[in-house]
Amino acid sequence: MEQRRCGSCGAQLEILRRPLRRLRWSRYWFKGFASFFGRPLRICPKCGAMYSGEGELLAAAAVQTEEEVRLDLYRRDMAYLRDSFGGVIVAAEIAAIWLFAGAESANVAAGILAASLGAAAFVPFGFFGSKVRRARKELKRMKQIRLQRRVPQR
Repeated sequence: MEQRRCGSCGAQLEILRRPLRRLRWSRYWFKGFASFFGRPLRICPKCGAMYSGEGELLAAAAVQTEEEVRLDLYRRDMAYLRDSFGGVIVAAEIAAIWLFAGAESANVAAGILAASLGAAAFVPFGFFGSKVRRARKELKRMKQIRLQRRVPQR
C-alpha cells in the first residue's frame, strides 16, 4: 500500500467515510455521491483538502477537519442537553399554572414545588447554553482558518 500525503500540509491522507454526510451542504456533495460507484475519495484530516482516488487534488479546504467534526459533535450534544433542560422548565411552569389555576382548588405547595423545579432548571439550561455558544464561536473560527487555507496550530 502506497503512502499518500497531503500536498499542502503533508499530513497522511485518509479515506473519506460517509461522503454524503461529510460533504452535505457543500458544492462537492455530488463528488461524494459519485465516490460510491468509483474509487473512494481521500481527505486530509488536518487541512480539509479532498483528493480523488488517484491522488489528484479536487478541492482545498472542502471537508471539515477532524477537530471540526469532533467540536461539532460536542456542540450538538450540549445543545441536546440544553434543550432537555428547557423542556423541564416549560413542563414545570405548565404544571405550576395548572396547579394554581386548575379546575380544582389550588394546591399551593405542589404549585410552588413545580415552579421551583422549573426555576432550578434554569441553571443547567444557562450552563449548557453557554457551552453551545462557545463551541459555535470556535467552530466558526476554525472554519475561517480552514477556508483561508491556514493549518491551525495547537
